[in-house]
Amino acid sequence: MRSSGSPSAAAPQEDTLQEDTLQDDRAQEDRAQEDTASRGETWAGASRAPVARGILPWAMWALGALCYLAAMFHRMSLSVAGLTAQERFDVDATGLAVFSVVQLTLYALLQVPVGIGNDRYGPRVLLLGGTALMAVGAVVFALSTAYPAAMVGRALIGAGDACMFVSVLRITRNWFPGHRYAFVAALTGMIGGLGQIIATSPLAVLLNGLGWTGAFLVAGVVTVVVLVATAVALRESPVGDSGGAPRRAVEADGSGERLRDTLRLTWRSPGVRHALLTHFVLMGSFVSFTAVLGQPYLVAAHGLSDGAAAGMVTVVVLGFVVSSTAAGQVASRRPGLRGRLVLAAGVLALCGAVALVVLPAGATVATLLPPLLALGVGGGVSMLAFDLARSAGPEHRAGVASGLANMGGFTFAVVSQLAAGLAIDGLLAAGAGQADAHRYAFAIPLVLAAVGFVGVARLRGHAGAAQRPADSSEPVIPTTTAS
Repeated sequence: MRSSGSPSAAAPQEDTLQEDTLQDDRAQEDRAQEDTASRGETWAGASRAPVARGILPWAMWALGALCYLAAMFHRMSLSVAGLTAQERFDVDATGLAVFSVVQLTLYALLQVPVGIGNDRYGPRVLLLGGTALMAVGAVVFALSTAYPAAMVGRALIGAGDACMFVSVLRITRNWFPGHRYAFVAALTGMIGGLGQIIATSPLAVLLNGLGWTGAFLVAGVVTVVVLVATAVALRESPVGDSGGAPRRAVEADGSGERLRDTLRLTWRSPGVRHALLTHFVLMGSFVSFTAVLGQPYLVAAHGLSDGAAAGMVTVVVLGFVVSSTAAGQVASRRPGLRGRLVLAAGVLALCGAVALVVLPAGATVATLLPPLLALGVGGGVSMLAFDLARSAGPEHRAGVASGLANMGGFTFAVVSQLAAGLAIDGLLAAGAGQADAHRYAFAIPLVLAAVGFVGVARLRGHAGAAQRPADSSEPVIPTTTAS
């Protein structure tokens, strides 16, 4: 029999109880990590607290975050170079969209393999290999004058980019205690946002000053510098340079679990699916606009100059940077609020997506700013998806869970960008004007976001919920501490 209290009164009590439980779980996890670390052991059910204190964890994270900054620059470099690319390679809107589609398709398809690689081999080798691929891809893209060669360059960038974010999350997990994870993951997103900002107005200035080849060669050289610094200085865990702790934990904890079972059990977690859909809606809406479609939309539909359009894309990215940091701070202190933050950001992003379609052609900058900021804020809050995925499963599936969550937004972006490019070309061929064609094409990401948001709302009760085994005590696995 239900209590006599009203549902509205019961809801805050349930939220408070859930938040207290999450905070207690994190505190117990951190204490267990410290106890096992002091004995030279690894607790198989938790993320690892750093043995080293002070600046070293932040220095190791900074090296990984620097690789991610380079990746975000390369990923978003067409946000202000899209029109120049159309002229250089003589392609239409679909051809331009295919650049991003190929890059992001590789990115999305590689997320689960990259997650498995992080769980089994550690993040250092993936960061180094991925950064090397991006450097080569940037040089190929800079020197290309034909569309197929340029596509090869973007494909190499996409494959390298795929190795970055999940690997930085693994370094975060290795060096920081669990209660700091959401905040450091959000800082990682902020650093990535800085890479996106560099890929907007600063890249536009570089393109105007050095031209296509010079600008992208500079980007390739800077990426090589990042690669060398990471190779020299990065340690992936406090236990030792080889990252032995994560690999031992996987071998011992996951030796009886086949890869097929890891994938199946990770997918069966409602918390992981909620994280994936969170990323699908929020990051997908953000990337669809900022990667390729945004600048042509602002120029064709609303008459902005190339420079003004680049500035507006920068505003979207600034919204991402600020909101990702704020959301991470809130989630670190009040983990029970993560689900409600995601729902609020989803509503905001949907409102922004609607505005892109319904605003009349020639809208003013003041009218465009609110919906564009809404997309940026939604993208920033999407970074909570990785903390939600982290807390929804055991340690030896952490990389797979992060990889699945990270697939969400980029699957959205691949589908929406290709479909929008085809829609623009089809509408133009049917006699529609440039402004209407670009406005109506944004109905495609709007529909995808609405469908995904329904899933987020249905799974909201599982936000960040860990599925613990019937015997909730995880084994303690002795390991040899590196000298």
